[in-house]
Amino acid sequence: MTDPSGTGLRLTPIDNRALAPITVVAQCLDNQWVTQDLLARMVARRESYREVEQRRRRDARAEYLRAILNAEQVVVNRAYFFNNPVVHRDFTADGPQRAAFRELLADGVLVPFLLRERSLAAEPGFGVDSAGWSGWLRLLGEVDEVRCLRLSWDDAENDRLTERCMFAEFRRFLLQLAAFDIEELRRDLRLPEESRPVLRRRMQEVTLWAVETEQATREGFYREFLVEPDTNPAEGRFRSAPLVGQLKQLVDLRYNTTLPDAVDGYALIPADSLRRTAMQEYRRERPPDRNLDDLLTLVRTLRPYAFDLAQLPLRLDLTGLELHHVRQARDTDEWREYVAALRELLAEPLDFVTRAQRVYDRYVALAQRLAGIVGERRLERARAWEPVIRVTVEVLGSTVSLVFDGDPRVELVGDVAAEVAGRGATAVVRFAVVNRDQRRAARDLGTGVDVMRVHLQRAGEDWRELVRRLQETGFPVSPGDTGRDDEPNIDRPQEDEGE
Repeated sequence: MTDPSGTGLRLTPIDNRALAPITVVAQCLDNQWVTQDLLARMVARRESYREVEQRRRRDARAEYLRAILNAEQVVVNRAYFFNNPVVHRDFTADGPQRAAFRELLADGVLVPFLLRERSLAAEPGFGVDSAGWSGWLRLLGEVDEVRCLRLSWDDAENDRLTERCMFAEFRRFLLQLAAFDIEELRRDLRLPEESRPVLRRRMQEVTLWAVETEQATREGFYREFLVEPDTNPAEGRFRSAPLVGQLKQLVDLRYNTTLPDAVDGYALIPADSLRRTAMQEYRRERPPDRNLDDLLTLVRTLRPYAFDLAQLPLRLDLTGLELHHVRQARDTDEWREYVAALRELLAEPLDFVTRAQRVYDRYVALAQRLAGIVGERRLERARAWEPVIRVTVEVLGSTVSLVFDGDPRVELVGDVAAEVAGRGATAVVRFAVVNRDQRRAARDLGTGVDVMRVHLQRAGEDWRELVRRLQETGFPVSPGDTGRDDEPNIDRPQEDEGE
């Protein structure tokens, strides 16, 4: 179909059935996203977004490039193309970045998502970045065809699906907060034990507000609970009130997972951001097909030296990496082999060691190829990247991580609380290739993915059995750092109960 704006651009309308298997929606492009560390600083120092803008853009830029490198396709809300400088910096000026962006758009790597509009060039009903908007229109005049995603291309059905799958889902989440398990949520939010009463009260306040408010939107939530009175939420002027940062993280997480869930894609959770397990979705999802026996089968294949790791570090990081480098890397055999290996791991996670090793090898080979594309002059300024493997199992706010980095070990964080130990729960198994130095997760190469979900019938007993089996394999066990599991991650969408 021809874009109705009169530009002559051909639109290829698609729905979620036409998306690649590993398609992500990157949370970093949300104009409210900041890392947990930076958010804590903003709240403590009463800083606004303007005062930390340079750091915000740097962090978001690294995550944006990581998304394009690590996934097959990246779905981007149309408004982000022209209103987010992290994105439009690549096409507002001529040069290799603009050529790379045009190719990624034309090839369907970057997939615009249209909420209700039917045109990429339709005049928005909200304020726009003038440089981004003029650059966007000029770019559209140079592209012959673009694949565009909507929930439905029938307007009436699209309205129904948008309301049901996105807006209503967000409001339903707010309505459920009062019923959340507070102990579990406290752990996910990394709060001290004495915070339980105020956390419970805040959850109740949010739910009551959602019940009484005609339209419980994120902007309304920000105005009611987070930002200073009579200020624009986009300014990020957060008030001094209990748990402001934690409330923001939790609500932002749900807001940014409604779209990937609606299109059956993946949410790409950035480094140093709240995991989607904090949303306690196990309460409404079907129990996974996998069970404790499957998890223990996977564990039996793991030994302290189960994986062969790269011997020499690479001089490569995300700081200063440009879009045209990533586009060139995607056009290599190494990138195609990495994606194929990731698909294979997701298809059969119980063949874990063989398939995880293949993902690791292919990702390191891709990084080596990317280093060659970047070139020696750029590499002189880069820091060393030492790729290692982390396998993490998380359940009810507790995690056990197997670290393969030359000093193989098990790191334990928390234990299943007594009050929830006797009930069923869902355990999430994650696989990640990251830098040995986890303090630099936001600036380094890295890829991670939820490999499988496991249903535990009695969470406490099954958790202790898992830890015991890991000890039997010969791993030394030590208390973990609650800040260590902060890698970027491709989070699987949740499956709701049939309706």
